[in-house]
Amino acid sequence: MKTLYLCGVGNAEGIRLAIRVQEATQRWDRILLLDDDSSKHGQERLGLPVIGGFDCLAKADPAQDEAVNLVTRTCAGRAKARERIASFGVSLASLIYPGLDLLGVELAEEVTAYPMSSLGAEARLERSSVVLIGALVGHGAQIGEGSIIAPLAVINARVVLGKGVYVGSNATVLPDLKIGDGATIAANSVVFSDVPAGATAIGVPATILDSTREVPAAHPASHEFVPDEAAEAGVRAAMQDVLGLEHIPPDANFFDLGGTSQKALELCERLRECFSVALQLVDIYRYPTLHRLTLAIAGGAPQGDDGLSRAQQRAALRRSRRA
Repeated sequence: MKTLYLCGVGNAEGIRLAIRVQEATQRWDRILLLDDDSSKHGQERLGLPVIGGFDCLAKADPAQDEAVNLVTRTCAGRAKARERIASFGVSLASLIYPGLDLLGVELAEEVTAYPMSSLGAEARLERSSVVLIGALVGHGAQIGEGSIIAPLAVINARVVLGKGVYVGSNATVLPDLKIGDGATIAANSVVFSDVPAGATAIGVPATILDSTREVPAAHPASHEFVPDEAAEAGVRAAMQDVLGLEHIPPDANFFDLGGTSQKALELCERLRECFSVALQLVDIYRYPTLHRLTLAIAGGAPQGDDGLSRAQQRAALRRSRRA
């Protein structure tokens, strides 16, 4: 009995995509759902059973069974899930919504393309890349391995995305640009220039933030500073609550821990209330670790400033232009 295992049941649209592919192709005898969250075991999603965790793949038949990685919240999380699935020796399958126009499109293995997405002629999608609902990939564009194009994002003609690039919902990347490995394009942003590897582009027009740069030195502020220990405890508590995690390593990236644009906004609001600073969403992308965000907050912007401080933003922009 040929089985398709869908790994990661939080993605209901991915489950529906698999059902539609099965209706059109009859590729498998059955579809089973796997998730490492034990609270979901025994449930059903869209009429399909959640039989257990990823370790159930140990019982799969590598000669005929297939798996699909439905994890799409972050590129890092997707890569980690893929590595775990592949460790069981089961082949990872592609899921392409029936009826998509694929004339002239090059697809590597394990590609997923959702309904209402559009793939331009002479575009190429590398292994494990994902184009979610309503996203557009322009003609001649190249989508790197493990990259995720979120709903309604637009990748224009001849854009080149590196490996593990995340493009947020409703974002637009203008033609002929190059986006480096591991970069992030924040939701609703419009990118007018190349983005270096590991950087984040956010805003309209997009500001390029390099999360590896040092935090600017603290500057005097008009409000009373919170001691470093208390500041770190407050930032940690906010991150724990927003991410639903008990442990936050001081140098771990918020987005690698499961953070999304929505969670970044929630964190920003929590920290504004906790520290009475005019924190902006862009600052979560600029200082994405517990350690760096604590230093930035302790360095202080009084209530009413635009972001952490005008001086800090100008200094960061000067460094990004020199880079």
